Amino acid sequence: MSALGELFVVLIYVILTIPIIIMIGLILVKRKKIKTKYFIYLLVSSIPLIFFSYSQYNNHRQAELRYVGTYNLTDYPNCKTCILKLKKNNTYSVLKRNVEIEKGDWNFRSGGDYWIVDIGKFGQLGTGKYKYSKSKNNFDQ
Repeated sequence: MSALGELFVVLIYVILTIPIIIMIGLILVKRKKIKTKYFIYLLVSSIPLIFFSYSQYNNHRQAELRYVGTYNLTDYPNCKTCILKLKKNNTYSVLKRNVEIEKGDWNFRSGGDYWIVDIGKFGQLGTGKYKYSKSKNNFDQ
């Protein structure tokens, strides 16, 4: 699911960028005295939109990467020494003595004053079976 989300974001940028490239080409060519002022208005108004949307995406991604790392799980069923590894590619795995016992996708959501890391379909980091005592956040995974 995370790969589909990444593809969706790239598709939005492509959709926003193609008209700008066409407008720039039409402004430079000036065939048949095209009313370039309309293209210039569109160009000037769409460039800040692209920069704003890219900065929002980049800020969200940086916040998401803060949670990449290894977590010592405390309430995982039938396992007192299990660890949870959140990876950069938005996948996770639960390991018991270096044997993978669960894996799937994780997702980061945030609003003004909250953050939620959804693990799998029904879990959240820090609650339920995904409570943790210590974490080692690193970016080498």
